[in-house]
Order: sequence, then structure tokens, then C-alpha cells
Amino acid sequence: MNQGIKFYKTYEVKKISECHQSIGPKTLTPNSRLDRWSGIHNAISDWLLNEANDEVAIKVAEENFQFYDPLQRKIMTELFERFRSLVPKPLPQVNIDFYRQEIIKEIDGEDKGIYTSFQYQLEDEDNTEYIKLKAGVSDIEDIDRAIVAESKLEGETFLTAQLIHDDFDEIKEPENSKEIIDNYFSIIKEFETNRKKATPGLHCYMCSRPSRCGQYPVVDGQEVKSNNRGILISKSNLLNLESCERWTSWRAQYAIPKDIENQSFEAELGQKFHTYSQKMLEKNKDIFGDKEIERLKKMLVDEEEKFASQILKKYEELIQALDDEVEDQNELEIKLSEYGLGFSIVKEGLVSNSKMELRDDKVAVTFMGQADLVGRYKGKGLVIELKTGQESKDDLTEAELYALGAKLLLKEDEVYVFHIYTNKDGGKLKKRKFGESEFDSITKKFEDKAQRIANWNPNDSLSPSYNTGEWCSNCDYQTTCPEYR
Repeated sequence: MNQGIKFYKTYEVKKISECHQSIGPKTLTPNSRLDRWSGIHNAISDWLLNEANDEVAIKVAEENFQFYDPLQRKIMTELFERFRSLVPKPLPQVNIDFYRQEIIKEIDGEDKGIYTSFQYQLEDEDNTEYIKLKAGVSDIEDIDRAIVAESKLEGETFLTAQLIHDDFDEIKEPENSKEIIDNYFSIIKEFETNRKKATPGLHCYMCSRPSRCGQYPVVDGQEVKSNNRGILISKSNLLNLESCERWTSWRAQYAIPKDIENQSFEAELGQKFHTYSQKMLEKNKDIFGDKEIERLKKMLVDEEEKFASQILKKYEELIQALDDEVEDQNELEIKLSEYGLGFSIVKEGLVSNSKMELRDDKVAVTFMGQADLVGRYKGKGLVIELKTGQESKDDLTEAELYALGAKLLLKEDEVYVFHIYTNKDGGKLKKRKFGESEFDSITKKFEDKAQRIANWNPNDSLSPSYNTGEWCSNCDYQTTCPEYR
């Protein structure tokens, strides 16, 4: 290891590339994926080094799972079994460590480094293999591949054990590895010399400091501290909360893998419709212009017909619904799309340390969503949500989330929220307006939700209550949940 050089982990630079404020003081945000990874890594290490017969070695190794709840123990046991099938014994000489592959470059007269790490080394007389353990769904990043390509020595092989996908394969080296590395060092230089404010986006859902970055302000202005617990509740998880706390907590708190990963035609159509509509409307000063539909048709020229025709129809309905509401386009300005809005609320609750010991302390609950469109209407704040399904009672909660978020972040005293529905019944706009009295009631409503969430035991995925009902047919855990009732 090179002494005196500031090194960044590859995932840190990846986070910096998405948002400069992703790096900094955090909260004790439980990371069940990382906790499970650590437990599985410890079990694998014990098993690899144990020279007893395999039955005994496995039993001893699985003692690393004993302090986890039954569901998480099952997940870890299954992933441990997958590793043993991907990398079966007998093996050559095994070494356990965090083996770093490093790249160093001078930036403004000072050496900086980036590294990626591997957990296991298998060594014989002629070859050395390094294995990176992946226990989640994400793949290895291009920067990791590029560092391997530029730093490996003759006789070295670098592999990834991707347990979720039952995949054990050599890391593929990119052809443009030098370009990738140079780009990442440019990201580091920008971060160190010109650190920017929060840049909201989908990456916010994976951030460990949403209550401290400034994008999702604390409602009463409390300071969130590093020894507080943090938890992030996305809009979709928020809307599931009233139906079933288990469903929300398994996704938001415990990162329980879904039983099924499906995407319907309707869901894909909705995503595409949002994307095209946002391209058409953001910063557009001629929304109702005669040539706008033709502009959309040109955008759709390479789109599949089954989607293109539906997107065009829905967009025409969207514009008609807007036109029926907006008397003067000069009163309407759409500035942003897919913009992160929300807020944080601090409550007394349960906090766990690295030894899985519980204590009573403060919990910062961050509620957030990605608003489809954000702008101004009649001189007031405006949020527009595009809906391809039917009107729902949950839409009010969504509107309240965005309205309070806009008030706090954008300093709006009043906020309009438009829900525009384009479904089998045609186009329809539902307008809501929020002012001070509404903001007070919204705050109280979300404080109650935050308190319930703060009381979840971060070490026990079975502690939040479950509730059966019609929503179970849309649940991500239709197999796993009944097993643990």
C-alpha cells in the first residue's frame, strides 16, 4: 500500500460522480445488504480455512449467522451454499485478506489513488486468482474492471462470485480502461476543488445521508447527528405503509430480495410515457404550440409501434387536460423533471450499533420521491405528476409529500400539485393547492408515520407487523411473507 496518498474506493468515486454531497458525515443508517455481505464473507472465510470435514466446516461457519433473525439467516445460508457450489473444495492455497488493486495519478502536484478490493486469494506455483464477493444484485462497475485491466500482473486472474445470479466468472476488461480511469480522476479533481450542492436523482434512494445532505430538510430544523439512526422511505414504500408495514420495511429497512422481478407492458409503457413527456415539457415555452405534436412524432420514430401509438395518444390527452386548466401559458413554467423532493422528521426510536446492540435514541426518517415535473403556476410552486393508471386515494399522500417538500426546499409559501391522468377514460387533471394550514396538518400526519417507522427494530426483519388484504396480490413477497407469519 502506498503511504501518504489519499485513496478513494471505487464505489466512493461512483457516488461522487452522482452527487458531491453523497460523501460526508452520515447517520447510523442500517445497511442490511452490507450486514449480510459481512456475515456471508465471515462464513466463507471460516469455511475456506477450516481443514475439518466439510459437514463440520459448514456448521462452524454458519455460526456467523446466529444473531440474525430467521429470515435473514435463511437468505445468508442460501447465499453461502451458492458460494460453495461456485467455488467447491478442494482448493489450492487459500489466503483471506482485502487485496487492493490500485491506480495512482498526480492531480495538481499531489498523488491521488483509486482502488478496488478482492476478498480471497487462491494461489499455486504458476497462477494466482483473486475473487471479489458480490452478494447483492448489482454488477461490478466499469471502474473496477478498468483498474484490474491496468494493474494486473502476468499469471494473475481476477474473478467475481456473484451469488444472487449464481455466476462465477473472470472479470471482463474494458477496451477503454485508460479513458475510464482518467474520467474518474477528473471526478475526484472536481470534487476536491469545486464541491457542489446536492444533485438529486435516483441515486438518492441508495444514499446513506439523505437527512444531512440538504436536499431533504428536517421539518423542525433539528440537527441530525452521526449517532442517530437514519432510514429512507421512498414514495412507493410510503404508499404501501398503510396497507402493510412489513412490505414497506422489507424494502426500505431490511432490503429483503423480492420473490419475483417482473415488468408488465403497462409498467414499461408508463416509464416510456414519463420519459417522452418530460423531454417535451421541461423548459418548454411553447407547450401548447401547433408544432409540438409533430415534434413528439419525430422523437418516437425509432420507438416500437405498440408503445409509440399509446404514448402519442396519452400525450395529446395530457396537453388537453393542461390546456383546460391553464388559461394563459405565461402563468405556467416547467423548470425541472425527475426532481427529488421530500423532507426528514426526527423521532425517538430504536438504534443499533455495529454489535447489534439496541438503544433508545433519535431516528431521522426521510420521506422522498422523484417529482415528474416541477415549476411555477400563477406565481406559486407547482408539482406535476403524470398517471397512466386510475385515480387512487394514495394520490393525496403523494401530493402532500411533494407539497411539503417544495415548501421546505424551494421556500414556497403555497404549492399547487397537478395529477394528470391519461388512462382508458381519457385525460383528466386533478388540482390541489396547499398553504400554511395544510402544511401544519401534513406535518402532523407524517410525524405519526415517522414514529411508527422509528420504532422498527433495525436488527429484526420480522418485527414490523404484517397485514393481509387485497394488496397482497401486488406484493413483492407473495412466497416469503406467508412462510414467516
